[in-house]
Amino acid sequence: MKKAIICIMLISYLTVAAGCEAKLLPQRREIDEQQLVQVIGIDKVTGSENDCIITVASKNISGETQSGKSDGGAGEESKGKKALILSAEGKSVFDAVRNIQTHSDKTIFWGHIDYCLIGEEAARENITKYIDFFTRDHELRIDYKIYIVRGSTVKDLIEEFNKSEYYIQEKLESLGKSHKLLGTSDELKDHELIRFLDIHGGSARVPCITLTVRQGNDGQVPDIESCGYALISEEKLVDFIERDISRGVNLIANKIDSSVAVVKDMDGQDVSLEIIQSKTDVIPHFDGDMITGVTLKTKVMANIDEIQSHVDIKSKQFIQYLEAQLSDVLKREMEAVIKKVVENESDCLGICDRISLKSPIKWHKIKNQWLELMLKIKYEVEVSSKIKDTYDIKEPTGSKGEG
Repeated sequence: MKKAIICIMLISYLTVAAGCEAKLLPQRREIDEQQLVQVIGIDKVTGSENDCIITVASKNISGETQSGKSDGGAGEESKGKKALILSAEGKSVFDAVRNIQTHSDKTIFWGHIDYCLIGEEAARENITKYIDFFTRDHELRIDYKIYIVRGSTVKDLIEEFNKSEYYIQEKLESLGKSHKLLGTSDELKDHELIRFLDIHGGSARVPCITLTVRQGNDGQVPDIESCGYALISEEKLVDFIERDISRGVNLIANKIDSSVAVVKDMDGQDVSLEIIQSKTDVIPHFDGDMITGVTLKTKVMANIDEIQSHVDIKSKQFIQYLEAQLSDVLKREMEAVIKKVVENESDCLGICDRISLKSPIKWHKIKNQWLELMLKIKYEVEVSSKIKDTYDIKEPTGSKGEG
C-alpha cells in the first residue's frame, strides 16, 4: 500500500514539474558558449565607491580576442596571449562577480577555478571578508588553492604575466610542484584555510607569490615566484615569513618532502645537502595543569649531493661536522619562525594541535587561554641531523689526482 502511494505521489510530482516553468535542473549550455575561468583574483579598491575588483583568467584556446571591455581596465587586446582576462569592480565580491559577466559575450563558468589570488591590501583588511563568497557560493568548489600576492595587485600580476609565453594557471601549477622540491612553501586549499582560521582564532599561514622578471630570449620577461608565507592574525595579514626562513615553518609542521641546504665543510668550501626526511615532535612541559614551555625535537635525514673540496668524505669527523652544520642552519630557521609568530600573536603553526594530542586532559584545561599562553611560554628547538649517503660517488671528484 505504501509503495503504491509513493508511486502515485512521484508520478503526480513529475507531471506537475514537467508542465511548470520552474527550472529544476541547470540550464543546458554548449561548451563553446562558456568561458571556463581557472584563476580568479581579488583586490581591494581605494578612492572609489566600490570595495573590490575581481580579475579572472581563462585559457585562450584559439588565439581569440576578448570582446568585452571591463570597468577595471583589463579589456586589452588578447589576441595571441595565453589567457583571456576580464576584470570588474563591485561593492562586494558577489557584486563584482556579477558585474564581470556583463563584459563577456560568453557565460562565465566558475566550476573550474583552480586558484584564488588575494591582493596584499585586501588580506591586510580582512582575508575572510574577501573569500566568504567563494566558500559559500554553490557554483564554486572548495578545493581550489589560495595564494596572497605580495608587492603588487593581483590585477597587475595577472596582466603582466600574460605578456610572457606561459599561461598563468600552468605557472601556478608548476610552482606547486616546486614546493615539494624546495621545502620553502606549500599549497593551501580553501577549505583548509577556513578550517584553520576557525580552529586557531583567526590565525593562519598562507603561501605568497610575487611578480618578478627573468631573462628570456628577447630580454626580460615577467615571471611569478614563491616568496614564503603571509602571517595571518585575527583574520588579517600582519607580517610575512620571508623565504630565507620559511623552511622553518615546514619543518615545524612536518611538511618537508625534500629541500636543499648548503653548508660549509672544514675547509670553508660549500657542500650541498639534500634533506630527504624530517620529523618534528612537539613536547609540552607542564607545571601542574599549567603549560610552561614547549620543546620541538626535529630529526633530519640528508644525503650529500654536491661537494666542492677534496676533503675525505668517508671520514667520520667530516660527516659529523656537516651534520652539526646542518642542525645549526635548520635550528636557526625554526627559531626565527617561532620568534616572528609570537611577536605577531599568530597561532599559525598549529603547535596547539600537537599539544592536544600529546596531553589531551591538560590541554582541555588551558585551551581557552592558549592564545595568551603561547606568547609567554618558553620554546626550545633541538635538531638532530643524520647524513645517510653520498649517492653514486664515494670520493670527491679530482681527489685521485692529488699529490
